[in-house]
Amino acid sequence: MKSNIIEFEKFKLKTAQDVFFPRDDIEIFPRALKNIIKINCKILELGTGTGAISIALAKNFNNVKIIATDINASALRIAKENANLNRVEKIIDFKESNWFSNIEDNKFDFIVSNPPYLSKKNSSYYTELTDPENSLYAKNNGLDDIYKIFQLGVNYLNKDSYVLIEHSHNQTLILKEHSKKYNLKLIKSEKDILGFNRVSIFSNSI
Repeated sequence: MKSNIIEFEKFKLKTAQDVFFPRDDIEIFPRALKNIIKINCKILELGTGTGAISIALAKNFNNVKIIATDINASALRIAKENANLNRVEKIIDFKESNWFSNIEDNKFDFIVSNPPYLSKKNSSYYTELTDPENSLYAKNNGLDDIYKIFQLGVNYLNKDSYVLIEHSHNQTLILKEHSKKYNLKLIKSEKDILGFNRVSIFSNSI
């Protein structure tokens, strides 16, 4: 499978046609974590794709340990290559997992994810996107996978911990309300380069 290399500020990534293509929004995650990162914290990334978010976090923060998962074997192969390319392979442990199916009883300080969040009903607006469809679209108007992360993720969080989710700008309010079902609270939404809410931070702190 042919791969290309793209460069970001602190790292570079191999990409492949059958793996979600990383966008500039990756760099929002280190910014979102900057003021809440913990020493020796454990981070879980769900749906790592090329490994972009985990690698960005590993390059920006010291003393973190990351587990990065994906259901796509090709994605995990590329992600491992990218971790080696950026010399963070000792920080990130890659696992094949369908969301939390292979996470066992681990607890984390942060769960981060850029899950599928587009609605298939609006696919005519996204004809320029060539990513695998299962990395783009989710049921229930694009919300189904995020809801699963909320529902299951609370069982994998330490006390006073966080869930960081990338989402569509028009999903912020509905996610704020839905997260309350799982005793999560929206504390901040980070904006993308166009000024739209793109990554929201939810806390389980009382």
